[in-house]
Amino acid sequence: MQKIKLELKDKPIEPLVKRRRLAITPKRIILVIFILFLILVLGYFWKEICFLIKPPYLEVSQPPTDITTNQQSIEIIGKTSPFAYLTIKDLEVYIDKEGNFRKEIELSNGINNIKIEAKNRFGKTNIIIRRIIFNQ
Repeated sequence: MQKIKLELKDKPIEPLVKRRRLAITPKRIILVIFILFLILVLGYFWKEICFLIKPPYLEVSQPPTDITTNQQSIEIIGKTSPFAYLTIKDLEVYIDKEGNFRKEIELSNGINNIKIEAKNRFGKTNIIIRRIIFNQ
């Protein structure tokens, strides 16, 4: 019987192609510009969809929440979206270009619930209720 002799040559395995990971190529530049453009377009559509879904912004700076007063009338001051339809105690209120509003309301003796409602053209509403106690 014959012995077969096998020899293995020890050679390190070398990669076929050496690549640089952060090489700037025209293809990568175009890809980055396309991705940035896509992010901007998606951001714009998200802003428009939120405009349609959310109710209008409404903030009442005066009067503060739940106060007691001895004045017959009180002035309601605040800010809302410039394109909103605003009512205070079911009376339409004028809104300027920046969305500011101001309305003088007569109070009755006792507790007065003042409902301030902003509605956009899609029917979404935002309501703030102020309770004011008037003591003569």
